[in-house]
Amino acid sequence: MLDSRRLEIYCAVAEEGSFTAAAARLNLTQSAVSQQIAILERDVGLALMERVPRGVKLTPAGQFLAKRAQGLLREMSGLEQELHRLADPPKAVTLGVFATAGAHLVPMLVSRYRQRYPETQLVLHASQPEDLPAKLLAGEIDVGITWDYDFLMRPVGDLHRQHLLADPMVLLLPADHPLADEQGSLRLTELSEEPWIVRTHRSTRYEDAFEVMCRIAGFEPRIVFRTEDYQSVQGMVAAKVGVAVAPRLSMRAQRPDIVVRPIHSPAFARRIDAIALPGYRSNPLAEQLLVLLGELREDAAP
Repeated sequence: MLDSRRLEIYCAVAEEGSFTAAAARLNLTQSAVSQQIAILERDVGLALMERVPRGVKLTPAGQFLAKRAQGLLREMSGLEQELHRLADPPKAVTLGVFATAGAHLVPMLVSRYRQRYPETQLVLHASQPEDLPAKLLAGEIDVGITWDYDFLMRPVGDLHRQHLLADPMVLLLPADHPLADEQGSLRLTELSEEPWIVRTHRSTRYEDAFEVMCRIAGFEPRIVFRTEDYQSVQGMVAAKVGVAVAPRLSMRAQRPDIVVRPIHSPAFARRIDAIALPGYRSNPLAEQLLVLLGELREDAAP
């Protein structure tokens, strides 16, 4: 009989594309993940994935199992959560949020939620987007707010996805940069010879997202510094180490010694969505939260 925990580990590897990323997501060691996959392959009598230079590649049997297992795990999680709600009706709804959503969208949501539903509590749970599917399955959150670059979307399987808003990527320039006084938007190619500051991402899917943006625009960037947060990006731009791009929502606290300019031809954006389990309608608190998030779309647009 297939073990549900082993299937969960397998799905994490399939979604992340590597043992290392799956281990980080599940808080396991890489050897533990590898061992569980080996046991699963032995149980089913089929090779499910093969190692490639940058991770793993699913075999046809592996692709079939991943698709079916993801749906099965979500059905099992939904069933458990519905039974728990029947035994003990919830008085709170938990929302998984990423950091920059907490600077703009979430404060608006909390205020309106408290006005409209004073009898229930909205609990916020700090979450990385790549962790949200597992937290939904585990019942740790009821709804998640996630983001993806519009040119490289993360798959969410059969989870319910509700679009909330587009968060445009913008250029960050030192205040005295030759293009800082230009009115309107700029093309990335106008800065193709500049040194670039890049914000790193935890998700392996987005480790080279900036490079992909530049290649779509038509050039290979010269990256001189990488950092983990947008405040550091702003500081490096102000110090004239290089120029950068950032989502507009991350610029709510903008330094006075840098200039922000829109990007065009091509333009890029983060797509911000809400996600929930496929059976979210059986959870009245999750459903009313999704309805309210939908109503906030226009007011929250950056």
